Amino acid sequence: MKRLTLIVMLLLACCRGQSQEAKVLQVPWNHVPWSNEEILIPPLRQKVQESNSQPDTADLIIEEAIKHLGKPYRYGAKGPKAFDCAGFARYVYLQFGIELPGGSRPQYTKGRKINDPKQLQRGDLVFWQGREANGHIGHTGIVVDVDTLSGRFRFIHAATSTGVIFSYSNEAYYARRYVGACRLIGNRTKAADPFPAKKSSGKRKR
Repeated sequence: MKRLTLIVMLLLACCRGQSQEAKVLQVPWNHVPWSNEEILIPPLRQKVQESNSQPDTADLIIEEAIKHLGKPYRYGAKGPKAFDCAGFARYVYLQFGIELPGGSRPQYTKGRKINDPKQLQRGDLVFWQGREANGHIGHTGIVVDVDTLSGRFRFIHAATSTGVIFSYSNEAYYARRYVGACRLIGNRTKAADPFPAKKSSGKRKR
């Protein structure tokens, strides 16, 4: 009798676990909770092949940007071997026929302004004050993915201390210097990818 009871309890636990797993898989992308593990973007070309859909311009922009992860920062460099922040954004967009100025401040004057971070989309340009935090725009990044519930976003940029990396808008250094964003391409025609969690709380300086 005890053995039968144990078997029934195990079966119920298994069914309950499967039910919970199904619910997780059905959660909309922008409700995915943050966890302690970094989720890097898989190769976009592979995703396109698997879904039998065509990538939009924003996907291709991010795909191009990711190719340069780890390349060094050098002031005034416009790629492809090294970049400064504005040079990186300029180089990536230029691959798609969109020419940008070479500085962060003039880049901010281009495109359509996006005032609400919750409205950001992949491929948008985002801007921060420089290290002096004197109100002048001094840094540019490219949005990779967005949590549309909170307005937090991940971006790729050329940072002075690390070169081309991913960073998060809620890192203290960037959170207190954020200025705004602009959109140089049309609105996305499909949903964005899930917003990845931040792996650590360490500060990254530009």
